[in-house]
Amino acid sequence: MTAFKVQHSAESVQVTFDKKYFSDDELLKLLNFLRVEFLAKKINFGEDIEALGNEIKQDWWLKNKDRFKKGKTLDK
Repeated sequence: MTAFKVQHSAESVQVTFDKKYFSDDELLKLLNFLRVEFLAKKINFGEDIEALGNEIKQDWWLKNKDRFKKGKTLDK
């Protein structure tokens, strides 16, 4: 068997994973990702949501960048 197999029908898609290649944790992360994507598509976000997300990320980075750059320099 391959790592995973996909079968299509008119009403559904069935994906089968070989447990030799995927841990339960990996599969749960994948299912959670798909769940979040599904829920996000159901929500009707305004067009400015991406700009808001970028602003939030930029603000977070400005507040936290020192934690990640601490003790590291770009020049040698």
